[in-house]
Amino acid sequence: MSFVSRLKKEQEVRSFDFVLDFDPELITKVSDVVEENETRISLSGLTVQYLNPKKHLDRRIFLDCGEIRDKVLVQIIPTLYFYKKKGIDITINFEDLTGSTPPATITSADVPEFAERTFQIKDGNQTVYDFALNYAVKAEDGRLETYYCADHRTVCSFADKDLKISLPYGYSGYFLLNSDYLHERVKNDRDDFEIFPIKTDLWSTISWDTINNHLKSEISEIVKAGIPETERINKEKLKEIELQRPYLINYIEGADIEIAGYLDAKQIIEKAKKRFDNAKEHLLAGAGKAEYTDKELKDAIEITQNELVSYVNDRAIVLERLRALLEKKERVEEVIHNLFMTKKSDDNFYYIGKNNLWLIDDRFTTYTYAASDKRIAEVLEAVGETSDGVDIPNDRPDLALFFSHDPTKPKSLKSVVIEIKPFDFPSKPDREKFHGVTQLLDYLKAFKMKENVEEIVGFVVTDIDDALATRLRDDAYVPLYSHDAPIYHRFYEKPGISIYVLGAKTLIADAEARNKIFLDIIRRQSRLHEIINSTSATVS
Repeated sequence: MSFVSRLKKEQEVRSFDFVLDFDPELITKVSDVVEENETRISLSGLTVQYLNPKKHLDRRIFLDCGEIRDKVLVQIIPTLYFYKKKGIDITINFEDLTGSTPPATITSADVPEFAERTFQIKDGNQTVYDFALNYAVKAEDGRLETYYCADHRTVCSFADKDLKISLPYGYSGYFLLNSDYLHERVKNDRDDFEIFPIKTDLWSTISWDTINNHLKSEISEIVKAGIPETERINKEKLKEIELQRPYLINYIEGADIEIAGYLDAKQIIEKAKKRFDNAKEHLLAGAGKAEYTDKELKDAIEITQNELVSYVNDRAIVLERLRALLEKKERVEEVIHNLFMTKKSDDNFYYIGKNNLWLIDDRFTTYTYAASDKRIAEVLEAVGETSDGVDIPNDRPDLALFFSHDPTKPKSLKSVVIEIKPFDFPSKPDREKFHGVTQLLDYLKAFKMKENVEEIVGFVVTDIDDALATRLRDDAYVPLYSHDAPIYHRFYEKPGISIYVLGAKTLIADAEARNKIFLDIIRRQSRLHEIINSTSATVS
């Protein structure tokens, strides 16, 4: 790389070759008559790392003057703007001496007409620093370039420091942030700053988090003034976030709400999640106090509420998974079984996330004992009974649940047994599915004969087609109302047993209905809902 500079003030020509071990003492200075400043940079020659015919190595890349010009422009926009304000015009020409690509040029006309907003940030030592945000937003297709600057040149993008913003389709622009604080802390290679993401010290007294929070407030005002649909865009992004993570809606920062439409949704969610986790840690740290303030009680209620919303949101994800299994024909009994409760496992205490027995009914999470694909003899032993008199002690019900029927009688039990039948068969599917009903009846009788089991109910989860529905009605099963297809029920009077047969789609619809009621209540009470509604008049 060769440099030749013609300097009008010094009336001389300076030249040097820039190499890896460059020595400033090797700059050649020759007196000459110079009428205007000019610098020529020539790129030529290749090292063996890029072109080595002996090794059949060719790593050369095609150099396009237009692409080089665009990359250079982005890097030196602040410098060109600085000189343009002083009335100094700079022209940069790019020429391919081989003639492979047409020449390109950068002139002062390529520098946008920047506007400026200034703001101040006070550090922990009460030292005030001035910041200047130069910006240009245009209603035309193009790119958005955002940079922190130092010494009149770009250093790194906003995205490099965890501030990812975008403009809607049909808009382009530049955001350039300058400050003495940045100039003083830029690294020698001019590609980063000595500033911490969050923490501060004696040298780095303002973090990127603090800088970006102030920066977002300024950008918010700019886009509100320059982009008429800002209110609508913000509202749509907030609704998107609310649907994804409803339990985080009260933990989105005010600055993020003001500019939500231009921020990365994932970034907003991650920050809200951190605030939520910090709030929970703070609540746990203060547990066990003799007295609590009204604010502490209010915070505890809000955190508990949002933990519950998080749980309901996770349930929605499980329902989506089950729906996907059905729609994609992944009707593997074991996969669906494990979605309810892991096969060959048992448990005597439910906590959130342990299993998904709520899919049938939320009341089923209050069990005192639950078994999945366990032998009837093992299940009876676990609830204090023997398998004496049971004809099928080695059979394995898919799911067997037991509940304390009467708190005053610990041995009085209620039982629920669930069979999950395959959703497709190569032949006679209705006959095979109905066989699952008779199989379930045998399991229920085996448990019902035990003295401590006072009440028992069975469920068959399968895919109910017209043929199976006809077979069920012929066997005295009665269709009951549900949100999707009917649930079929029959009460067997002699053994005192009820059996319900329901389709997986019905199960999903009923569970979603329970979730939706709860989520709608939470959303109506949320701070974010109030913010979204407050913009309705403006947007409409």
